[in-house]
Amino acid sequence: MTVPAGAARMAGAPTALAGPVMGAPRSASLIDTSRFWRVPMTMQQSQGWLAAHAPGGLSATGSASSTSGSVVTSVGSAYTDDRPSSAWQNAMLDIGIAPAGASASVWRADGIALWLDSTPATAPAGGSRLAVTVASGCPRSDRGATDVTPGPSSSLLPAGSPMAGLICSYNGLNGAAFALRSRARLTTTQAGRLARSAATIDLAHTDGGSVVCPNDDESVTVIAFSYADGARASLWLTETGCRSISNGTIDAGDYPSLSAFATTVAGLLPR
Repeated sequence: MTVPAGAARMAGAPTALAGPVMGAPRSASLIDTSRFWRVPMTMQQSQGWLAAHAPGGLSATGSASSTSGSVVTSVGSAYTDDRPSSAWQNAMLDIGIAPAGASASVWRADGIALWLDSTPATAPAGGSRLAVTVASGCPRSDRGATDVTPGPSSSLLPAGSPMAGLICSYNGLNGAAFALRSRARLTTTQAGRLARSAATIDLAHTDGGSVVCPNDDESVTVIAFSYADGARASLWLTETGCRSISNGTIDAGDYPSLSAFATTVAGLLPR
């Protein structure tokens, strides 16, 4: 990033800007590279300069300030890198400015991102597993179940194209609690298309940290596949809260690729 003329690099963070001015996610995947300067401008002048020289290629996405009584002690601006990446997510530049005497200010810039672990995440262990196969059909209820029987460890489904499929959708806490809501048997063509859609779901993920999810009514859709060699596989798709998908061994979170798959599944169920 460009800084004003006369800016002097500082070896460490100024006291008024001890951390990223906009905060940072609590995650083991956090990348945070920081730089610090003393600038021969007041905080207000620095704000004006930054507004006129916003970082190129980034989108302004937020601002913040802190006060002590009626005195503003720091201000901050956030700029987001909207370019997609298979290596990281939530890339942004935070710039904080605080006063340093009557005619100067200190700046802090943090380049922040969450790197993505390419190894599939392990599905939570324990709990009752719902056994669903194309041949046996949909169980009447998924009450007490937390996942499906274990599948492959490096992909959601086995290699190859399935011969048939079955979708079983359950109510969760709504209506007849945990009862089968709807079902659909899939042709070879439909099952193959759905399996190819599942293969596009991004298995990369961040490590650690906390996530705040919307209300989860525990509604679930299970998708089962059968293959010509006798192999069977099933997927557990949570529909509310933080949407996720699991094959009983690994799981994936609520990224756009999962949303696209969930939309395709919903379109195959009877209305």
